[in-house]
Amino acid sequence: MVILKKYWNVLRRLRFLHLLNNIANYSVLKKNKLVYKKFNVDKSVVSSISSRDLKNTNTDIPWLDQSDALGQINKSKEFKQFDNITQQQLLLWIENGYLILKNFIPPTLINCVNADLEQLIKNGKVDFDYTNSRVMNLYRHSEAAKKIVTDERLINILSFTLGKKIIPFQSINFIYGSQQKTHSDSIHMTTHPPGYLIAIWVALEDLEPDCGLLHYYPGSHKLPYIMSGDFNNSNTSLMVGDDFYENYEKKIAETILEKKLTKKIFAAKKGDLLIWHANLLHGGEPRLNTTATRKSLVAHYFCEGDVINYHEITQRPAVIKNTRAI
Repeated sequence: MVILKKYWNVLRRLRFLHLLNNIANYSVLKKNKLVYKKFNVDKSVVSSISSRDLKNTNTDIPWLDQSDALGQINKSKEFKQFDNITQQQLLLWIENGYLILKNFIPPTLINCVNADLEQLIKNGKVDFDYTNSRVMNLYRHSEAAKKIVTDERLINILSFTLGKKIIPFQSINFIYGSQQKTHSDSIHMTTHPPGYLIAIWVALEDLEPDCGLLHYYPGSHKLPYIMSGDFNNSNTSLMVGDDFYENYEKKIAETILEKKLTKKIFAAKKGDLLIWHANLLHGGEPRLNTTATRKSLVAHYFCEGDVINYHEITQRPAVIKNTRAI
């Protein structure tokens, strides 16, 4: 396992390993046959798939991305069932592509998540991935983390925002700031039609200003999705090009300058929740204080039903272990 982890950054680019993984998960992927047929995708469910295989002629986009979103949401009976603060944030979502709910997760539950993570790492039940900076899918091992990811209030907001039932896909726990360059989640976890992914970020402690805070660009969700065909890369039929992500990040940086986007910083307190759109540009600030932690939990959710879920970088169909929408 140590050797696998050491070389995983290279191994994860090899397409024959993707194929083997797809075949091993055929029992999960076979449900894609019907949705492939709907979108005229003439490929096996274990084959690679990318935006190049998908003709974006479908008008089905999340309802709050539509031009008459404000009128639709104000007519919604379900919208009126949310408290005033959530209603205000949902209205801001239409223009900004994110919403913030302060003190959303109780401190006692957050304390349990932090304790679970520490104990599970100590017991060898979970570990940091090949980046040595994050723990994947804690919610599958920790009841406390699962309670956050599947919180009924949260699920109602997420499902309402997308207009479809959602499926938890993964969670990520960070101890320190990621310092990840600005990106859209849709290059990592992609959907067809576009936009049927949503993400949350929960502060698991009060954050210091120099810890490498999360940043985001309001309104950037309205920009065209940047996919593999929109920038130069050395992808081949055998492997993902080693320049793919670097060139993607350059394209994002050029777009930010071209569109003159304004960056915001999320100076969160323990329990604060940020929900963001599939195409919202975001990333991590530099860690000016290398000893300062930025404990946080991220979760991504796909939609079930008539949606193809895949990964644009590796061109793999998404293997969703939890196939029941919530």
